[in-house]
Amino acid sequence: MKFYKVKVQEELPNDANNVWQLLCDFGDIKSWATGKVVKTEGSGVGMIRHIEFDLDKVVERCEAHDDDNMTFTYRLLESPWPMSNYVATVILTSAAPGKTLIEWSSSYQAEPEQAEAVRNLIESTYRIGFIARLRK
Repeated sequence: MKFYKVKVQEELPNDANNVWQLLCDFGDIKSWATGKVVKTEGSGVGMIRHIEFDLDKVVERCEAHDDDNMTFTYRLLESPWPMSNYVATVILTSAAPGKTLIEWSSSYQAEPEQAEAVRNLIESTYRIGFIARLRK
């Protein structure tokens, strides 16, 4: 398996502090994802969340969280998707008055023949799923 990276950057029409309030609680994803956190274990860095989507279940762990710099990192521990060692980071930056630059990036391992499909899945999840929901 090889390592791959995905990075999506977009501007949101809202203040970075307001956007951060939607993202900062690792146990609450309802503002930006269609899944539902059904169980959490622990708190802060190291916290684990169990998420159920319509057809899938995943388990993620908070690897880093920094309120001052509006960033967090999480690791996918369990999923049905054809990748491993998935680690994602979200960074918010004030872009202009009332605007936020969001960067959602990740690295993961996948078999070379599945790499493009996995990359497309991740990138569309960030753009069409998470960031589009935050934009609303």
